[in-house]
Amino acid sequence: MKSNTKLDALAAEHIHRPPGRPPQNGYEYTVELGNYQADSWKHAQRLILVVVDQPDPTTGQLNLMPRWFFLVTNWEEESRDVDTLLAHYRKRGTFEDRLGEFNESVGVHLSSQGFKANEATMLLALLAFNLNTICRNELEEAVGGGWDMRRFVGSVLKVGGRMVKHSRRLVLRIAESAEPLWSMLTERLEGWQVTLPKPSVGQGFQPPPDHAHLREVLRQ
Repeated sequence: MKSNTKLDALAAEHIHRPPGRPPQNGYEYTVELGNYQADSWKHAQRLILVVVDQPDPTTGQLNLMPRWFFLVTNWEEESRDVDTLLAHYRKRGTFEDRLGEFNESVGVHLSSQGFKANEATMLLALLAFNLNTICRNELEEAVGGGWDMRRFVGSVLKVGGRMVKHSRRLVLRIAESAEPLWSMLTERLEGWQVTLPKPSVGQGFQPPPDHAHLREVLRQ
C-alpha cells in the first residue's frame, strides 16, 4: 500500500537507524501499527509497517532515507506474525509477476469449445513459458544482467531471419544484430548435461497423491 500523510505520521516514530556502523546488507524490520481504517473502508484492517533500509548496489552506502511501505491484511495477529506475513506476500507478489509475464509473453487464448483442447493449449503454453524462462536465465548468467520476459522475447526470440535449404538441411539465418546474443545463449545450452533417473527396481504400484485429478472436470 502506498503511503500518505496519515500513514507517514504513524510511521515517523519507527523510522530510525541504530547508532554504529550499519551491517553490510543494511536493515530490514517490521512494526505492528495496530488496526487502521481509511475513510472509504467499511471495516478496520491490520496495518504493518515494513522498513527496507538497504545500501546502494553501486556505492555500498545507505541512502539518505530508508524506504518503507505498508501491508494491509485481515490476518489476525494470533494466526500469522509479521515476518511470516511479509514472506507470504512476497511469494504472492513473485507469483503475480510471473503470471503477468506469462500473459504478456505467451498470451494464450482458451477459445475452444472442448475442455481437452483448452487443457492441451494451456499445457503447451506453460511448457513454452518454462522454456522461455530457462533460456532467459541462461542469457542473464551469460551477460551478467537482469532481463524481463518482454525484453528477452523481443530482443532474442522475435528477430528477423531467413530459412535456407542446403544439403537436405534447413538452415535458419538470423539477423546479424541478434547473433551475439544467440551465440552466448547457444553456448550456454550446449553445456547442459542431461541426467536420466535410474530405473527403480523392486517398486510396485505407487498410488497418486490425494490431490491428483482422478476424474475429468468439465465446465458447466
